[in-house]
Amino acid sequence: MSLTNEISNEPNNKGVQKKPISHSKSRKNRKIEWTPYLYLLPAVTLSLLFFIFSIVFTFFISFTKWDGVNDIQFVGFENYIEMFNDPNFLIACLNTVIWVLGGLIIPVLIPLILAIAITKSRFGSAFKNIFYLPNALSPTIAGIIMTVLLSLYGLPQVMGMLGLDSLQTNWLNIPYVNTLIMVASGAWQGIGINLILFIVGLNNIPTEPIEAAKLDGASGLTLYTKLILPLLKPTTLIVLLMSLVNSFKTFDVIWVMTGGGPYRTSETLAVTMYKEAFVNNELGYGSAVAIFLSIITLAISWFFLKDTFKGEE
Repeated sequence: MSLTNEISNEPNNKGVQKKPISHSKSRKNRKIEWTPYLYLLPAVTLSLLFFIFSIVFTFFISFTKWDGVNDIQFVGFENYIEMFNDPNFLIACLNTVIWVLGGLIIPVLIPLILAIAITKSRFGSAFKNIFYLPNALSPTIAGIIMTVLLSLYGLPQVMGMLGLDSLQTNWLNIPYVNTLIMVASGAWQGIGINLILFIVGLNNIPTEPIEAAKLDGASGLTLYTKLILPLLKPTTLIVLLMSLVNSFKTFDVIWVMTGGGPYRTSETLAVTMYKEAFVNNELGYGSAVAIFLSIITLAISWFFLKDTFKGEE
């Protein structure tokens, strides 16, 4: 008898013999553990193929002149050079920056203040439902509502009835003013989900550090700036990242309310990408704008995620 069998058959302290380990059974268990992933494999494979193919194809088309029908003509970096010399593209970059700044102030700062107030209120559930309700609307529907509200038969007419004739105008036709109005309209919908995230983050903060700080005399603004807000940093980073990405890819609200006008003065990069590719049939130029927008979005997302991972470590 080998030494391995003697050890495996040796009785333990309770007089029960140890059974030899079945290697075939352990291999079977490993196969069972992988079984659920095999069911997901076809769907994941198809998603990755379409996703990767779309990226590669868009990147290739950005170096060509193509209208989607005729032959593809390779032009190198001509689309990228034309893009940075195009005044419409530069205006779209400026409007995108305005959207990003608006996305950092309105949908982040206001929900944070509201979350702090709601967590101390007896009617917290009612307030959460009220502020979250706009998030249930489609951005397209919200854009249509705001367009009708700001038309000449909406608020401007009310202003005229009140004697404020200087405000009786179509505000959506005023360059850059319409951008600020649309930023406020888009942020109005983003407040709800960010409010819920901040409330969850505040409720998950441990109470011991807060009670200790209160015993040391911290209260009011000092308590929030020195303790609660630093503890809320992971949630704040998530909200910031979501708001930034949503600001970069904003399309539906702008397309419904102004279509990028008047004279393309309210376009963002996402609207310029769509208009050049599918309205002007310049798929190569539109793809170049898409690649530029994707690189900017990925770079900012990587910056925030890297900072988050560093904080966890």
